[in-house]
Amino acid sequence: MDRRHFLRVTGLAGLGVVVGGREAAALKLVECSDDSTDTACKRIAEHEGFLRDMDRMLTEKGISDPAQRQALLAAATCPVCGVPLMPSATGAF
Repeated sequence: MDRRHFLRVTGLAGLGVVVGGREAAALKLVECSDDSTDTACKRIAEHEGFLRDMDRMLTEKGISDPAQRQALLAAATCPVCGVPLMPSATGAF
């Protein structure tokens, strides 16, 4: 790589930062509250509702052992999006 090519490439990269420099929305931390309109917050609330409903149904079906109910809930997935309703041990969904 010669000096001219290097300066051209770094100059264009600097121009991209100046022109396109804005906050990365994909990495934005969102605080969810009861009145939040963020889609991720709505999905989390929906998943928590599914878990509550499933736990109630398991209790009604006679599964009274909390460990057994917890294991069944941990294996459950969302009927809407297919994502596990509970985070995994690694913290990822």
